[in-house]
Amino acid sequence: MSPTTVRVPATSANLGPAFDSAAAALDLHLTLVVEEAEEFSLTANIDVPTDRSNLLVRAFERVLPADGYAFNVDSRIPMCGGLGSSACAALAGVLAAKALGGAVSDPLALAIEVDGVADNATASYFGGVAVHVGGQVVRLDPPPGIGLLLVKPERYVNTSDAREALPSEVPMTDAVANAGYATLLGAGLASGDPDLLARGLHDNLHQQRRSELYPESWDLLGRASSLGALGATISGAGSAVLVWVEASHRDDVKGRLVKAVDGWAEVLSVSFEPNGATVNGEPVAL
Repeated sequence: MSPTTVRVPATSANLGPAFDSAAAALDLHLTLVVEEAEEFSLTANIDVPTDRSNLLVRAFERVLPADGYAFNVDSRIPMCGGLGSSACAALAGVLAAKALGGAVSDPLALAIEVDGVADNATASYFGGVAVHVGGQVVRLDPPPGIGLLLVKPERYVNTSDAREALPSEVPMTDAVANAGYATLLGAGLASGDPDLLARGLHDNLHQQRRSELYPESWDLLGRASSLGALGATISGAGSAVLVWVEASHRDDVKGRLVKAVDGWAEVLSVSFEPNGATVNGEPVAL
């Protein structure tokens, strides 16, 4: 039997005001190759468990036993926190098992169940910018003319710590503000209008309340516009930062960012990934 190859893009979730409901796929990928073998094994180019406790294998085994399969993981997704690596692993495992004959009617739903949140896996599955709320999914094409930069800090934020930093209730004024910002963000994404997008890249719910977990990243959010960016958002739970720019200004902004984060982070040029997950080169979302 030929090897099965699954390719899944990284994601940046929350996008400012769209907490736990929207994410963008990025052109950084996890590639999983699974082939028949005499016994289970897992090799990876990143520091992850290589036994059955690995999240990818646990997701695979929700569909098929991993006995008799060799797994090879090649991930280009920085492990700095906030880029959807766990959702990528869960989705890759489920898709590989399905491709190998496992019975699963809704691989995205199972990946979400394994990972625990909907936004990351949905964007990885469909590509582009995906909104998943109230059981409904809407996919938007990446806005033309908008570029991205990724600030990859050395400091790592544990997702459970980020969750614990949030209160169970927030003031009505903060909820109303985020509803307005999310509306502007959606309009900006759909139209590609940089002004609307810049006005929508704000948040009153989660970023500041978690700021003690990523002080340098939080400080950068306040300075992004002075560096020539449209704005910046904490990527997922952090500590990575997604910096939004007009594409024609990306190189100039990157030069300023490199100086601004010297000593605590690296700056990567990234792009929206319009394509979602693939199995053996074929898209899974048709």
